[in-house]
Amino acid sequence: MNTNATNQQLCALSDKELLTRLSLETQAARRIYEVEGQTRCDSVELDGGCELLLKREDLSQVHSYKWRGSYNKIASIHEAGFTGDLICASAGNHAQGVAVAAARLKLKATIFMPLSTPLLKQRSVRNFGGEFVEIRLCGDSFDQASAQAHKFADETGGTIIAPYDDIKVVAGQAMIGVELSNAIKKTPTHAFLEIGGGGMASGVASVLRKKYPNIKLIGVEAAGQNSMGVSVAAGSRQTLEELDRFCDGTAVATPGELPFRLCSLLLDEFTTASNDEVCQAIQFLWQKKRIMVEPSAALGVAAAQKYGLTKDDYALTVLSGSNVDFMALPKIAKRGQLDRPEERFFCFEIGEEPGSLIGLLDQFFSNMNIIDFQYGKVAQGIARPVIGIEVPATDAKALEVFFQREDLPPHEEVTGQAATEFRVIPFVPDTLSHPFFAVITFPNRPGALRDFMRVASEWSNVCYMNYTDSGQTEGQALMGFEFENELRKTSFQIWLDEAKIRFEPISIEKVLHSKTTN
Repeated sequence: MNTNATNQQLCALSDKELLTRLSLETQAARRIYEVEGQTRCDSVELDGGCELLLKREDLSQVHSYKWRGSYNKIASIHEAGFTGDLICASAGNHAQGVAVAAARLKLKATIFMPLSTPLLKQRSVRNFGGEFVEIRLCGDSFDQASAQAHKFADETGGTIIAPYDDIKVVAGQAMIGVELSNAIKKTPTHAFLEIGGGGMASGVASVLRKKYPNIKLIGVEAAGQNSMGVSVAAGSRQTLEELDRFCDGTAVATPGELPFRLCSLLLDEFTTASNDEVCQAIQFLWQKKRIMVEPSAALGVAAAQKYGLTKDDYALTVLSGSNVDFMALPKIAKRGQLDRPEERFFCFEIGEEPGSLIGLLDQFFSNMNIIDFQYGKVAQGIARPVIGIEVPATDAKALEVFFQREDLPPHEEVTGQAATEFRVIPFVPDTLSHPFFAVITFPNRPGALRDFMRVASEWSNVCYMNYTDSGQTEGQALMGFEFENELRKTSFQIWLDEAKIRFEPISIEKVLHSKTTN
């Protein structure tokens, strides 16, 4: 019988019958300890004094809880005599769990992953599965990869291993609840359970509800992907037309059929956390416990932080995984700031003459953090530099007042414009007199680049500027200077050496991406 038919039969059971069936499956799911033991629990104190127990699924061998459900499902059919091919679709964590089970039980697994799946996750699947796993990259999304997986299963007779919509998968995840129940020393008041497709939340909730009837079970979804909450409110499964994928581990447009029934039955309420709140929770965990988790795993902490818990409460959550994309860490760190700075870009019209740029900065931006500077000379009389500034959210109103000043040069806001975002910096070489281009390195501290420009303006006219704040201890800018004559240009280069300013000369041909001509 296929999974859909089985789910339909299960959902036709009464509430009591369904929970009894899940409880029996959970007892049988102890087979997962053939692969790995229990993960530990830590705790952290929230701002209101509440102790929050953290189930450390990020410490498992695949750095995610997903192996529990996939192994329980695969091992159970293997016990029943299954020796065929396993098939699944996954963007990462579920695939690793299937790979672990396939290698241990020596079953062939074909795993369909979106073309955009990071190489790190592909390598992890291969490392866990070895010769027993074949990865097929197809489609631009999980849904497209899933469609190909089901088509392949129909053609070959292979067995689809669902990531969450299967009672044996749910039972495998429910073992998290069993371990939590054995670890806690007093009666919990709240549990914050992350929801993607709903398998983990419904499994853990079934255990906690049975042992602690009065516990408040709260399903947590990322804002922009709250398909379960929307579905439960509507009384039937709904599909979100648009899906925010920042919390990629829980980005599910339609909740599973069985998890929907269980979450509707077991959870007391549903809440969401914004991407910024998720990033703040990640930063909170790092600062308090030196724990680094993926965005989806921080949903429970994010919800608990804003729930208004006190020292009289005792709450639980699951740190569901730590398979975070390393390249996403700077974005997470930036969005995790409580008073996250706002970036604004403005284009000014000033005179094209030596000292005009530094004059603009000194007169109007001496107390502002400049994070971006884009300028190229295109005419003899007028310059139109783009200046990017970073302003804390609490200073947003003060910035609006600043730009109402009557003495400001003509300007317009260009935040978000394509030319600004993609750093289109035009300049006309024919307008330049004895140009010299170089990459200038300077300390990345407030005012360092401005100090350099102030002195450089005594020697030259800055005719080109490409700078963005890298966040490193040193900053770099690609700059162009023009001079009255070659002697003046040579003297400037000598000054750079004597002042011990690090610079790398760049030919104008390289700036223009053109071939050198004789």
